[in-house]
Amino acid sequence: MKRIIVLPEELELLHTELQNLKALLQIDQRNISDPILNTEGVMNLLKVSRRCLQKWRDERIITFSQVQGKFYYRMSDITLMLDRYLIKVM
Repeated sequence: MKRIIVLPEELELLHTELQNLKALLQIDQRNISDPILNTEGVMNLLKVSRRCLQKWRDERIITFSQVQGKFYYRMSDITLMLDRYLIKVM
């Protein structure tokens, strides 16, 4: 088994570089608290058919983004839609 000896100044340099990398990743990282779902993800989440989801898009009931024929939905938009159509029973 080989042993590697790391001097304190080298360890400090490595630590600094890792901190810089961490900072860069945090800047580039998307907002995880608001995940983006594709069509299948929304269908599974809401237990609806593809046709139902298409109807909601056509009627502008649900907000979506379209990229080259694929549809994407933010979790926050799904929550807003559900709140908008909430029926309160007393």
